[in-house]
Amino acid sequence: MQKFLLLFAIFLSLAVAACNAYPTPTSEPESTPTATHVESNRTSTTMTPAFGLPNIADVVERIAPAVVQVIATVPQRNIFGQSSNSRSQGSGVFFKEGGYILTNNHVVEDATEVTIALATRERVFAEIIGTDPTTDLAVLKVDPEDVSKITIAKLGDTDAMRIGDWVITIGSPLGFEGSVTVGVISAKGRSLQVDQTSERLNDLVQTDAVINPGNSGGPLLNLAGEVIGINTAIIRGSIGNNQQAEGIGFSVSMGTAVPVSTQLIENGKVIRPRIGVQIVDVTPVNAAEQGLSLGEGVLVVALTQSGPAEAAGLEVDDVIIQVNDTPVSTTTELVRLFLTDYSIGDKVKVIVVRSAVTLTFEITLEEVS
Repeated sequence: MQKFLLLFAIFLSLAVAACNAYPTPTSEPESTPTATHVESNRTSTTMTPAFGLPNIADVVERIAPAVVQVIATVPQRNIFGQSSNSRSQGSGVFFKEGGYILTNNHVVEDATEVTIALATRERVFAEIIGTDPTTDLAVLKVDPEDVSKITIAKLGDTDAMRIGDWVITIGSPLGFEGSVTVGVISAKGRSLQVDQTSERLNDLVQTDAVINPGNSGGPLLNLAGEVIGINTAIIRGSIGNNQQAEGIGFSVSMGTAVPVSTQLIENGKVIRPRIGVQIVDVTPVNAAEQGLSLGEGVLVVALTQSGPAEAAGLEVDDVIIQVNDTPVSTTTELVRLFLTDYSIGDKVKVIVVRSAVTLTFEITLEEVS
């Protein structure tokens, strides 16, 4: 009998607990669920899924229509002196109302005719508005009435990007239009001389996103779909001394592309105030080799004959550290400063370090060829 009563008590306790865990619904719930619209100051293209990967597809879907294939017709002569036309191709991006396209100078250099292939499969002729070999940039223009629709890509702030940020390229590598690759920003403010006949490029964004022939002139995008670079060069294969490179890509930053493209549209060329020097960054290597007293700055490696710097008294191996009140530590900073803040005829105070001695020179800026 006692055993029976004990079992009954246990059963009754379990029943009460079950009732407390699942209370009986009432006709009037404590709150009525309602649909709400949650607003965010971030667009869907900048947000990432819970597992941490970026939403690339949304960016591509929205920006791909702004990317075009650039086909240039270039005259050439064979070994017998006979003339013919060859065609080269690259990429470009609509960046300004009125049908303006930003691309590379080397894509359209010496071209007698330029054709634009849009994502809609439309093909139209483009006018070369201006080119700038110094930055490897060019601006083209199509007549908006010749195409059904133009999508304009927004230009972003390269300086706001961080090392390691995700980036996307869209272009036509090897003629495969609309190709997409993904990577990160590896470095900013790089300088590069592509070959012995070309000028040294400054203010470059380095990326591991895959860039191939035909990507040149196409956009490097952030996750908001903004253009933060124009793809221009890649280092791959043997680079001497038995060193091998695996796809180190470079893009011209918007800090350079914006003022250059503005001048190309307004003037047809870029008018640069300069002091007449060839410069490189001070590095641990050249600082040790040449016994420099500084670990950073802008090293003068050559002077333009009879140029402003030579006339003022600057010498080879001087290290430029300041212009007026603005410190400079890289060639990118110095070149961009003259491009954006000064004009032909301005007088500036250039502060240099020479053999551990600080010197100041007053130099008048000229348009040095």
